[in-house]
Amino acid sequence: MTHRIKRQPVNWAGVPTRELCAAAGVSSDTLKFWRVSGLIPRGIYWYSLPGSDRIIWVRDLVRDYLVNGGDSPAHKKAIKKYLASLPSSSEYSPKAA
Repeated sequence: MTHRIKRQPVNWAGVPTRELCAAAGVSSDTLKFWRVSGLIPRGIYWYSLPGSDRIIWVRDLVRDYLVNGGDSPAHKKAIKKYLASLPSSSEYSPKAA
């Protein structure tokens, strides 16, 4: 018998550092190191609000990075899907709510 696993929809919504630490099980110092060292680049995994020092994280991409690894084909596919979902993408098509 084959079992199908129902996947949760991908949530590209950004979350603050504290929430990401709790969801991903890493410390804020670890996230800062990854960010400053360029391991997880700006515009894909995190962004800052204009005129603010506050960092907003794309939770599902960071979690996917931790599970699949940054160089895996599955993770590269997730990044491509995320970038295509942005309004600036030529592939963007808003979904009905």
